[in-house]
Amino acid sequence: MKKKLKFVVLLLASIMMTGTMSACSDNDGKDIETVIPENKLPEAAKTFISTYYPSATVRSVKRELDNGVVLYDVDFTNGHEITFNSKGEWVEVDAPDGQSIPDGILPEVIQSYLDTNYQGYGVNDVTKTGAGYEVELVSGVDLLFDAQGDFIRIDR
Repeated sequence: MKKKLKFVVLLLASIMMTGTMSACSDNDGKDIETVIPENKLPEAAKTFISTYYPSATVRSVKRELDNGVVLYDVDFTNGHEITFNSKGEWVEVDAPDGQSIPDGILPEVIQSYLDTNYQGYGVNDVTKTGAGYEVELVSGVDLLFDAQGDFIRIDR
């Protein structure tokens, strides 16, 4: 009986190791995604969520390691999504189609430009890039801003 139990334990351990090894080989060790509890987010990310999404319910939080870069993807039950960097600073804020992200997220200079030139707009998505900001309006218009928030052009 002990021999049979040892065999079953060894067999199960082998199966688990094989699954783990193939999961690593599928992504070549470059892209690893792990589901984590919300309380494991960086403090800045938790503060951002409590400030701009105080009544929203978090559906899932994933920690992603992509070519050495740590990102946190937060999905809410209302369809909104936020990506944070390793410091907890937002990188992208996305609302479902036809909806807007919460007010106050955009840098003031961008908000001012939109208030002047796109009265009654809604911002569906904003992404920080190395060059600045990409802002998608609910209408589908994509606007590009530099790192200081100055308007560059409409992205077509």
